[in-house]
Amino acid sequence: MGLTTSKQELNPLDYPAIWISEPTMFSDFQTTKFPTEPQHKPVELKDSALWDEFAASMNVSVSKLNQYIGWMYIMYLVVLVMCLLIGIGGQILWVQILTFPIILMNLAGHFYIVKRNQRLDQEIGTIIQAYETRFLPHNIQLEYVTKWTDFCKPRHQRAMRVVLFGPVPNQERPNLSDDVA
Repeated sequence: MGLTTSKQELNPLDYPAIWISEPTMFSDFQTTKFPTEPQHKPVELKDSALWDEFAASMNVSVSKLNQYIGWMYIMYLVVLVMCLLIGIGGQILWVQILTFPIILMNLAGHFYIVKRNQRLDQEIGTIIQAYETRFLPHNIQLEYVTKWTDFCKPRHQRAMRVVLFGPVPNQERPNLSDDVA
């Protein structure tokens, strides 16, 4: 299964989308921002003020995803280098003593970040729900889709998050005309 197949699973109808977390090799190691530029705005949306407001409110939560992960890996790397230097110095017993706490520290840090990201995913879902009715008159249905955002996932799978801008099904489209049928 390639990366394009994974992307197609989250957006099978190929709707306009903004990928918050793409399944790339280093996506888990960086924070991201929700694009606020007009070129990322869905074509159907004519209200630039609505887009600016939506993008700004999304950016508050999106920019916090994976916020401390870089520091966690730097700290892990520093402790690992220290263990290597201690081991080279002939103090193998200290390396054996420090190995277990290093592994626990890494797992605890990763668990904290995953749980924090899940809370942020809920916040993003709430923002999507709040703006959903405002996008309906523009024939846009908002949807926030996530995959592999839990602590346990298949090997080598990356967390994926996407905001989809699909068309509104006919029965949900609000009547904007003044004509009475």
